[in-house]
Amino acid sequence: MERVQYSLERSLPQLRLLDEHKILSKDELRSITSQRQALEARLIRRKADKADFLEYLSLEHDLNDLVLLRAKKRLQDAKSNSMKEEDEHEKKLLPRNFFRKQAATYSAVCISIFERMVQKFRYDVSAWEQYIAWARKCKMRVVVGRVFARALSLHPTHVSLWISAADYELNSNADTTAARSILQRGIRTNPLVNSAPLTYREEREMHGYPSAKLRKTSGGTAQVHQDSQAIRWILTEYEQGVLRLWVEYFRMELVFIERLRRRWRVLGLDSGAEKVSMPMSKNAFDSVRATAHTVAPEDREPGSEQESDSGDDEASELETKAQNSVPEASLNEPESFSTSAQAPEAGAKVPSGHQQIMSGSIPLVLLANAQKNLPAAIQFYLYIALLLLFSEFPFYDSVILRENGGVVSVRSSDVPLGTGDQLRNRLIHGVLTNIKSTAQENWGESGRLVVQVLSILHAILHPWSGSIHSELEWSTMPASVANDELEDNRLLHGASRLHSVHELCIDALYPLAQIPLSLRTAESGAGVLDPWGTTQPVLFLLNLLSARLVVRSETPKSMEDQANSESSLSIVSDELSANHTEVQWSPTTYLAMLAQSGDLPLVIRAVITGFQQQERAFEENVSLAYLAVLRVLANPTRAGIDEENLLKYIARAENKLLSDLLNDGPHLDLTWLALDKVMRRVAQQTARPSPDLEELSSVFTEAKHLIKTDGTHPGAWLLYERTGFRIAQLQTNDTLESPFNFHCVADSTEASAARNSWVSMLDACTSVSIIAQDITAPVWGLLVLYLDYTGSTFSREGNPIVPHSARVSLWVDYILWIQHIVIGEANVSRKRARKAQRWAQSSMELAVTRTAALLASSQLVGTARVHAQALHDAVVEQVYFSIGVCSNLMDDDHASLDHLKDQTSDWLLRTSSASVECWLQLAQRDSALSEIVSDNAHDESFPRAKKFYERAVSQAERESFPTCDSVWLAYLSFLVKTKKDISTAVGTMQRALQHLTALDVAQAQALQRSWQTLIGSDV
Repeated sequence: MERVQYSLERSLPQLRLLDEHKILSKDELRSITSQRQALEARLIRRKADKADFLEYLSLEHDLNDLVLLRAKKRLQDAKSNSMKEEDEHEKKLLPRNFFRKQAATYSAVCISIFERMVQKFRYDVSAWEQYIAWARKCKMRVVVGRVFARALSLHPTHVSLWISAADYELNSNADTTAARSILQRGIRTNPLVNSAPLTYREEREMHGYPSAKLRKTSGGTAQVHQDSQAIRWILTEYEQGVLRLWVEYFRMELVFIERLRRRWRVLGLDSGAEKVSMPMSKNAFDSVRATAHTVAPEDREPGSEQESDSGDDEASELETKAQNSVPEASLNEPESFSTSAQAPEAGAKVPSGHQQIMSGSIPLVLLANAQKNLPAAIQFYLYIALLLLFSEFPFYDSVILRENGGVVSVRSSDVPLGTGDQLRNRLIHGVLTNIKSTAQENWGESGRLVVQVLSILHAILHPWSGSIHSELEWSTMPASVANDELEDNRLLHGASRLHSVHELCIDALYPLAQIPLSLRTAESGAGVLDPWGTTQPVLFLLNLLSARLVVRSETPKSMEDQANSESSLSIVSDELSANHTEVQWSPTTYLAMLAQSGDLPLVIRAVITGFQQQERAFEENVSLAYLAVLRVLANPTRAGIDEENLLKYIARAENKLLSDLLNDGPHLDLTWLALDKVMRRVAQQTARPSPDLEELSSVFTEAKHLIKTDGTHPGAWLLYERTGFRIAQLQTNDTLESPFNFHCVADSTEASAARNSWVSMLDACTSVSIIAQDITAPVWGLLVLYLDYTGSTFSREGNPIVPHSARVSLWVDYILWIQHIVIGEANVSRKRARKAQRWAQSSMELAVTRTAALLASSQLVGTARVHAQALHDAVVEQVYFSIGVCSNLMDDDHASLDHLKDQTSDWLLRTSSASVECWLQLAQRDSALSEIVSDNAHDESFPRAKKFYERAVSQAERESFPTCDSVWLAYLSFLVKTKKDISTAVGTMQRALQHLTALDVAQAQALQRSWQTLIGSDV
């Protein structure tokens, strides 16, 4: 308690001051003392809580606000009564140093609490940040500097602290040299270096879990693994922080240059390009000083003038004592270079070095340093972030492209390119030059494609720095705000803030660079085997283009719209219309300005002309990237272009490109391109109320031609089969020349011939060698289809241009064809239905055994094995459910039907090689049925579901399934909810805990908590 008593005694001078001037009553002072005593006692506990410190600080804040409020009220009352009772006025007036003494006392108490908090929780960064925020609010520059230094010495890898410290020096203290020094040391303290390549498992984890743990060497240098791809797209949180540090360093240098340019403009000096000659006077230099204060203002609180008027020694001593109670920590260190420039004297010659600064040489030097110090695999993010930063920074005498497509003109001259535009163009072209050099040295094929696509799209991303700026309509630019900006520097104030937590220029890029889950699976990210390595940069740039042109939002569809979409499913891509949300889009200000001024056709023409010049050599990647760009421009939800003539121009360019690719590119694997073309024709016919039979027959003939060209591609066979089925439905008589007979009799000669045709077709595209080639699937085709899609969700299932999904759809269609035959027989007679059922069971068993045999091959590894497993699972599920549908058609003999289902389930458990997920799917389907008919004495679905669950559990244990606890929980939920065998559920729970405890204690604890919740909810 001695420490508590000592702290209370330190507050006696403040209490005497408040009591002497009757600011607080005796009871209020006693209440404050008792509260402080209780909080001080809580702070000295061995396990003190951070909330106790914050509660103590809150008490002091409230007390200070109350004192200031009553003191100001005292002054107002005294001034209002001064003319009536002068003696009483003198008694009520407070001493001139009262406010300074109160502020010094309040600061000393808070500093004491904060110091004890950061000592107790020195490794809690939020505690330091709260300390710094309070000191900045109180305008305590000495305290802020010392606390920043101590926090950085303890947390040198916490990037946000470095940025916050630099922001304080740059904007609060207007000290560019100190801000530069802090950022330079932050970059040196947090370097990134390359390390050994990742293993296959580590690559899988990196793609599946973006927040993978950061590996560090003993010296503290973060290692960036050399990914097998040239450009890495998934970064750790630490790497993202370092890139943000670099971006803010560039921002700080831009702020320094722009402040200098604006000061020189007031002085009438040369600001980089234009020559201004005007006499200098004392008033001009006074204007410079005023401009310097407006560029980096320091906000002052009300009443601060009154507080600073007094020169009372006692108050000054209290303030100095409070500041000296904060320990010092030095951040001074010799810097690699330090640049500062001041406005020259009147009539002095401008040094050449100053001209280099004004022309943007410092950021260009930083670009060269970043290229040397950062790993090449992550530099692409930095370059794109800098392009966005340079295009949005408010240089005066320029046009600004701000976030969300906003356009601001701060031009002060009538020339096509002002000095600000010239500076911006030099910086942007410097970044483009660095991208080109980095791509040639480190990025390989994908780097070459990045340079070509970015250089072409730059005409629409920022046309004022492109090659077509002289053709644009400058007279239709937005109203200039240059004069207002030079007066209040509002835009520069907003751009001068350094962002320590989240910065749109860099942090908003990471989601744009990821391949959507609907396009790829976690298993496909297998390093060099990842098929998206070349297309991912193009998707990234196209997402940037869409963000520049349109603002997209998703809204739920109405029930009527959902019903209409689900009733008009396409044969080929029925999943594309099954989403329950619709996309709404609106053009950005930038796109609206281009459209109103008539410049939009110019920039679109520049993009198309640039690609046409590149793709004349019929290079595959450039031509396919060109096709992807055209699909984006033609999609209103991605580019926002609704002008009819412009859309026709884009369509003509696309038709010409498709013709060139299909006619002059035989050496390319363009089967998917022909499939996409045929699929579009099928989709158009399907959307009509009465499809054109002749057009469908033409599509069917074209599909036959594709099969002759490539008889192993599942997509060609899928179009051939589905188009033939549609034609057979429309024809009154079966005149279609198709090997698939959709109206045959089960176990007849026609059915045998049709089944042999199915089996031959499936064998042609389901061999081990064909499945092993799935990793080279035409991802360009999938990407192009995705970019052309206008909905909010996209599914690759049943897509003929993707071999794996087309193959799965073919096998499912084969089983549905068998089911179709059985249903037709059931409508004739019971005897023929039972005969058809036996024929169907033998035909479906063929599908299970053929797909299971694929998994026995040792040639299937990695993604190919995953595809084979997914194919077998889809076949097993469809076979089991189809047999159930066919059996339910004969509802006269429940015993025989249940016996047939039992036979099928037992046969699948013996012969199939389904995965854990597949057995869970079958079990959940049967368990749902058992819940519905649980009161029926003839219910036999419970034993089958139980067998499936037991198989899933045993297989998960044997294969060390990652989420084994979820499998156990599903089985336990089934046992509890059906209430068939509670004793079995309890025994199963004990066995699950024993198994999981040996593997992962955390999983065992999570399962135990879920079990308790399950039992409680069931009771």
